[in-house]
Amino acid sequence: MSNREAVRKLLHLLKKYNKTIAVIIGCLLISTGLSLCIPLINRQIMDAGFIGGNKSLLIQLSIMLMAIYGVISVIDIIKERKRIHISAKLQYSLSEQSFSHLMKMEAGCFNRTNYAELLNNIYADINKMVMIADESVFFVVTQAFNMLGGIVGLFIIDDRMTILVLIFIPVKFIVMKNFAKKQKSIVEEFIISNQIYANWFGDTVGGINEVKLFNIYNEKYDEFSVRQRRIIEKQRQLNMLSRWNIITDSIMVHLLSTVIYVVGANLVFDLQLTVGSVFAFITYSSYVTGPITAILNIGYLLSGIIPSTKRFYEFMDLKEESDHGSLAEAAYGDLELENITFSYETEKPLLKDVNMKFPKGSKTALIGRNGSGKSTIINLLTRLYDPADGKILLNGTDIFKISLQEYRSMVSIVSQQIYLFNDTIKNNICLYKTVSDEEVEIACRDSGLDDFLKEVSLDYMVGQNGSMLSGGQKQKIALARALIHDRPIILFDEVTSNTDVYSEHQINGLLHTRLKDKTVVIITHRQEILSKVDQVIILKHGTVTDSGRYEELLNNNDELSIMLKNNLSF
Repeated sequence: MSNREAVRKLLHLLKKYNKTIAVIIGCLLISTGLSLCIPLINRQIMDAGFIGGNKSLLIQLSIMLMAIYGVISVIDIIKERKRIHISAKLQYSLSEQSFSHLMKMEAGCFNRTNYAELLNNIYADINKMVMIADESVFFVVTQAFNMLGGIVGLFIIDDRMTILVLIFIPVKFIVMKNFAKKQKSIVEEFIISNQIYANWFGDTVGGINEVKLFNIYNEKYDEFSVRQRRIIEKQRQLNMLSRWNIITDSIMVHLLSTVIYVVGANLVFDLQLTVGSVFAFITYSSYVTGPITAILNIGYLLSGIIPSTKRFYEFMDLKEESDHGSLAEAAYGDLELENITFSYETEKPLLKDVNMKFPKGSKTALIGRNGSGKSTIINLLTRLYDPADGKILLNGTDIFKISLQEYRSMVSIVSQQIYLFNDTIKNNICLYKTVSDEEVEIACRDSGLDDFLKEVSLDYMVGQNGSMLSGGQKQKIALARALIHDRPIILFDEVTSNTDVYSEHQINGLLHTRLKDKTVVIITHRQEILSKVDQVIILKHGTVTDSGRYEELLNNNDELSIMLKNNLSF
């Protein structure tokens, strides 16, 4: 995305607030117009009031000045209320867009970055983009009017001294532009350093157990120190550059004021100018020279906003799950894979022309060595991934013709990698479905979780991703969740890997009791379960090598019989 495109998108964000922005600009223009009157009134207070000894006029002008300041303050409150409204709306709108997109993104997008980096980028980018509604941005809109009004005021007072101010403008512009250029460069480096740190931090926290078990704390600390010092150094450079910017600006303004005082004093002594005119002239000169810094600072502001805008919309362009299905209702029936080919962003397919059928109400076991494609088939059946080629049919209908929400409402999964929210056991089982405590208790009993519930309760907090539970307890919750949601298709992905013998017997029993009318696909190498299913499908290197009843395969498939005989894991 080019800088121009990024600016266009930023302006598009403000488009819906055109009326509010018009009110803000109107407030700024009125405020600016009133401010331009203040130096002329001050000149009269000085010349006619103090020096001229006109006490009555001095009081009247002072009251007028107070009234102007009061009106400006009221206008400023109105303006700020409108601006803050836009800022808050933008913050919510961008956050809502990013959250909605995040929930719809393809599963593969999460394989390319860690959560800490992703969330840090989104948070930082939104905060930067909202700065387009910052007070300084709207303030710059009126700076041009300030400059024009200030120049008019200068010429009204004295055209000779006005030339001094006009000569000063390009000098200050060149100096301030160099500061803005350096700031932009450091800001870009600062953003990159922050991004690198966020990536490293998320990766390190994700591997905290490895850090502890392999005693690599010191190495990780050294990496932290290098990355954090780089960020702090860039922040230090920015702070120092900002301070030098302010100091240089202040010195230049005081230098101009000194020149005006000297030249103005000579004119006053020669009776060509009044004292009040000199002070008014200095005020108008600040109206002319002040906006230079403000205008250049907009470039500095945009130097932080534009990169964040580009990154935000690059994130928003990440592919979402395809959902073009028009069928709002799907009929439960046979589930089939026809000539399925799939690869995880690599040239080598993980599945090649896979064909398999899961008859309605049947129980099927998928077996094969690691990397054979078992879990990939589960991911395809849940539509977390889409096949590169081929079709998946439900009751003869391509599942991509069924709305994604409707299709997923027919499928439950009990996964080896189940995620539990930092909530109660009951809420993790129900997942916002309204059910009675009795139904939950029955599901817990059928899943084998009831023994654990005797020690705790359904209101027990499981911790972040079930950190307060064992692997077996987490899988029992996953099974109870599937039972509560009672969907016609249930997928078990290595569910027996963390279960004890008692729980394994329970799962096996469920296949022909509570799940007897469900279409069940289970990845397992447990012989007790294999002997009870309707069919076993063997996968090898992404292809189906054999299928049939367990007893038939055991007698006719040498590889299967050797593995089971030696109790080898697939």
